[in-house]
Amino acid sequence: MITGAYSIMNRTDPEADRTFLRDVVGLSHAQALVALVVVLCVGLWPLESGAQPADPAEEVEAVLTDFLRVFENGEIDAMEAAFADATVFPRAIMGGESAGRIQVAAFRRARGIDPQMREVVALWRASRSDPPYVRLEPRDLAIELFGDAALATFHLENGPSLSRRTFVLARRDGVWRIVHLHASNVIGSN
Repeated sequence: MITGAYSIMNRTDPEADRTFLRDVVGLSHAQALVALVVVLCVGLWPLESGAQPADPAEEVEAVLTDFLRVFENGEIDAMEAAFADATVFPRAIMGGESAGRIQVAAFRRARGIDPQMREVVALWRASRSDPPYVRLEPRDLAIELFGDAALATFHLENGPSLSRRTFVLARRDGVWRIVHLHASNVIGSN
């Protein structure tokens, strides 16, 4: 738009331009000048108070960041709200853990925050007086978009352990929501 306006302003045959605008477009010289000013102003006007069009990958990253912050603070209700109709696989037993007798039902797919995570958060809250109870800094974040679906993966590092998180999100009514989470954890032997 700006290039077109610039081309009109820098033409070498103003009489031909006036004739075109008057006879073909039907504008007087004054109307053409006003139209040119409007075109330039609209092209330079910021979108909604300086806001740029939303980038879906940035929106997904913001949802994940918000989720990790409420997770760090042990806010179970906010965590649950982020999982609107989400499917979660509870964490698997990690190497070296004394599992005792395994309750297979506890590892089946569930909706919302699984009971194991509720227990972990309760232990965090009992061990410290104030949040954050844990620090979660995602590494190697990768977001792939598939229309109204997104796949996000990242790693969490904590000493000798490495955790991989995979989130599936869906945009519903213009809002990204977590619909699936899978967690994998390993502990290094060195």
